[in-house]
Amino acid sequence: MRESMMCHTGCSNVQKQYLSLSTLSSLIFITIGMASSKGGMQDVSLLEHIAKAQCLNEQDEHTLQSILSSKARNTSPAYLDSDADAELLLNIEFNQAVRVRSLVIQAQDRGPAKLRLRINCSAIDFTNFEDSEDTQVIELKADQISKDGTIKLITLHPTKFNHVNSLHILVESDHDNTRIDALDILGTLVHATKNLSGLAQQAD
Repeated sequence: MRESMMCHTGCSNVQKQYLSLSTLSSLIFITIGMASSKGGMQDVSLLEHIAKAQCLNEQDEHTLQSILSSKARNTSPAYLDSDADAELLLNIEFNQAVRVRSLVIQAQDRGPAKLRLRINCSAIDFTNFEDSEDTQVIELKADQISKDGTIKLITLHPTKFNHVNSLHILVESDHDNTRIDALDILGTLVHATKNLSGLAQQAD
């Protein structure tokens, strides 16, 4: 009788462990599924992961820092404005490698008409910008610029921005000066994607 009880207890413990492992495996896949969007992780704002940001040809009173300092999409009256002409050159460094999927640019008026993007340049300015090729060039349509709080995604190339340490954006417009009220960079952290991939492999 005692042996039967011990066997029953042991079998019960094994079943509990099996159920626990099964439940954990299911939770892993549920978590991955919830975090997935069309086969990838859900995109988030990467502004809080910016380590350094610089803009060339900005006005002293209307700087890139003024719209990025909150580490969230700017909703204050501050805005970025170009100085000598319509071009702006944004150099943004991240504190870790990221995957950039899309941009959000808000401009009430005098918004950008064209974006020329580069990644992972050690030092870049107006004098040497033409020394290397663009990672992507985007001719913007009016309905791609966000206004009045509406969010319009500017989708980037799906494979060219998978490991970004720094993002460089040459902004051009059809106006004498270019204004940007808010900028957001959407994507994922590279290590977070790898961690989820590892969990899936362990569950298999």
